[in-house]
Amino acid sequence: MLKQHKELSMFVRRTIETHKEAGIRPSKTYQSFVAAAGSHRELEREFDAVDFHTVIPCATKSAIEAQFYHVYTHEKFKDVQAQFKGELNCITRSTHSTLGFTTYEVIEQVSNSTFNKFVVTYDAVSRDVKCHCLLFESRGILCCHSLSVLSFKRVDNVAPKYILERWSKNIKRRHTHIKSSQDEPLLEPKSKRFDELVFRSHNICEFTSESEKLTRILHREFDKVMAEMEEYQGRSKGKILLTHE
Repeated sequence: MLKQHKELSMFVRRTIETHKEAGIRPSKTYQSFVAAAGSHRELEREFDAVDFHTVIPCATKSAIEAQFYHVYTHEKFKDVQAQFKGELNCITRSTHSTLGFTTYEVIEQVSNSTFNKFVVTYDAVSRDVKCHCLLFESRGILCCHSLSVLSFKRVDNVAPKYILERWSKNIKRRHTHIKSSQDEPLLEPKSKRFDELVFRSHNICEFTSESEKLTRILHREFDKVMAEMEEYQGRSKGKILLTHE
């Protein structure tokens, strides 16, 4: 068992490096891991092990970057770190203040001759920061424009609302099924269905999160499907009651 664990851990590391160099999409990398691990639960244990033994240095001297580093998994921290690197290409200046909010203009250099302008608002009391690029609202990551404003204001830590629990390396994964030897035969079909659903939902969420419109479509269809399944479940329970009568 220990030998298999070591071999799988090495496979995870090699696959991440190889796929990254080849430019292979994360969803394909994830699929390779699942095939090797045999299930999503085993794969999650491997990712946790990689997180524990891997060290990713901070890209800047920012105390906020260190704040995310200590909390987030390495995989998610890489996404956050990309925004801190992007902050280096931003220039911030204050435009005006009103009702406790200060508005800033952030100019981001995206190429030698291309500069994009963004508007960011910041409330020093609540520590709320919002950019009209809406990266945090769509992906849960503070954008480089917001980080530039926080740096401009010499803020050394972000409000708790910007550190999302679902990406913390310190919490136990809630969707992991724990089986005992007594109920394993009964739970095995359910666990297999669960693993398949997790894999499919991972790909759907990755695709849908790229667009606000796609997200709205998914929410709408999800509500329809939930209503249909609840109706089916209600009819099934009714049939069982009639059978027992």
